[in-house]
Amino acid sequence: MKNDRRQMRTKQLIREALLDLIPEKGLAKITVKDLTERADINRGTFYLHYKDVEDLTDQLKEEIFAELPLLTSRIDPTDIKIAAKQNEPYEPIQALLTYLLSHSDFLRVMLLPEGDLHLAMQLKDFMKENMLKKFEQYLGPENDSPAVPADYFMAYITSANIGLLTHWMTSGNDLPVEDIALMMTKIMSQGPLEAMMGGDVDRREHWEKEE
Repeated sequence: MKNDRRQMRTKQLIREALLDLIPEKGLAKITVKDLTERADINRGTFYLHYKDVEDLTDQLKEEIFAELPLLTSRIDPTDIKIAAKQNEPYEPIQALLTYLLSHSDFLRVMLLPEGDLHLAMQLKDFMKENMLKKFEQYLGPENDSPAVPADYFMAYITSANIGLLTHWMTSGNDLPVEDIALMMTKIMSQGPLEAMMGGDVDRREHWEKEE
């Protein structure tokens, strides 16, 4: 038990050193020496846990990705539409965001331009792989030629959601998780323009008059 606690403490020190150094140097320029000096440990201790800096970041990302399949499996396109009509955040989306918020110190830094340039793409690919089939099944045989094919829809919606998530994280999570969940719920159901205008006919008429 004492050994386990010591190892957990060492890993936490290395993790904190990584997150401190990324804004200063950029992830690509960080060395094992940088990490061990910042964490005040020797190189041998680092290599007991990680092969190199890339292995460290991969393991940290794997810890976050491990919980995502269960969270995304609860997302249902029909229920998203119902929640949007009721002007409520869709609960599975809110649960997913709450989980990501618990890792905000890591995501906030890694999603910076100085961080891991592959992370946003990995998140998008994960969403596509885990949600595409679920969305496709709602097209059904009567919708063989939908206005927007499922793969194009997922390409658009994942990019939009990851962009929103990145902005939220790098802005210091300035808005409550409920607000972000409601935004995502409406954008996924209604599209960005309709979500922004809130279905407000008077507002649309006002815009048309200004034109």
